[in-house]
Amino acid sequence: MRTVAMKTVAATSFTETTAEEWAFAVENGRRKYIADAGVAALKLLESQKDEPSTGWQVNNYQHSLSAATKALRNGEDEEYIVAVLLHDLAQDLDPMRHDRIAGTLLKPFLEPANHWMVANHQVFQLSFRTHSKFDTKACEKFRGHPFFEHTMRFCDLYDQSCFDPTAERLPLAEFEPMVRRAFGRVMQDRMGMYP
Repeated sequence: MRTVAMKTVAATSFTETTAEEWAFAVENGRRKYIADAGVAALKLLESQKDEPSTGWQVNNYQHSLSAATKALRNGEDEEYIVAVLLHDLAQDLDPMRHDRIAGTLLKPFLEPANHWMVANHQVFQLSFRTHSKFDTKACEKFRGHPFFEHTMRFCDLYDQSCFDPTAERLPLAEFEPMVRRAFGRVMQDRMGMYP
């Protein structure tokens, strides 16, 4: 008979797992996911720290920190700052759809306005370009949407204008507690339902 003080489940498949092992794994998983809430997103952003820029004077990591620092200094609320910090989280995964991917990743952790802003900011960015082969008025198809102005404001204040290498950039560690709280609230709720 297995003891309660196990360090790992002895079974190698779900069908072989005892009720005791299942309860052990569920509880360990619940504690881990709550304790590590937001860490994966922070690691993904941090993995871009030493990436070369794509021609701008700052890379995506520096851009994200500049934007989040500016949002913090402007007194934006915590969830909004988290959205600003992580808006380009998927830039290296797919630069042409990074907004949609980041929106999908962040949807469970953001209120609808901030989720929509992250998920659609790329088309709004076109509005600030004077030289583009893309339709610089493409975001107009969203005019009238409840989050249109919210997204336009974000792009104006915190996205298109945060490529200055001399801008203040707080270290990622300054934002970590905010990210962990934003993710943690959701994980705490979800892990209460963990079967």
